[in-house]
Amino acid sequence: MARLAKSPATISELAAPFDMSLPAVSKHIRVLERAGLVVRTVQGRVHNCALDAEHLRDAAEWLDRYRTFWDDTLAALAEFAENQK
Repeated sequence: MARLAKSPATISELAAPFDMSLPAVSKHIRVLERAGLVVRTVQGRVHNCALDAEHLRDAAEWLDRYRTFWDDTLAALAEFAENQK
């Protein structure tokens, strides 16, 4: 995902830094495609991948809504634990 955030890439380019087979990398890409995070286009035998961050933005917005709640809750729990000493 970090690599695709910079620019689109082929499966081979995405696989290069990892000790994984091309089919294994392709399998990971399919998972990201199903999640709506990656779009794959095929030109002949070359599979190009690009980041589609819309769903990622949706998830980040959802998490942001709950971040304050959890920060406050965990702070209260930490204070409670400190007072129990």
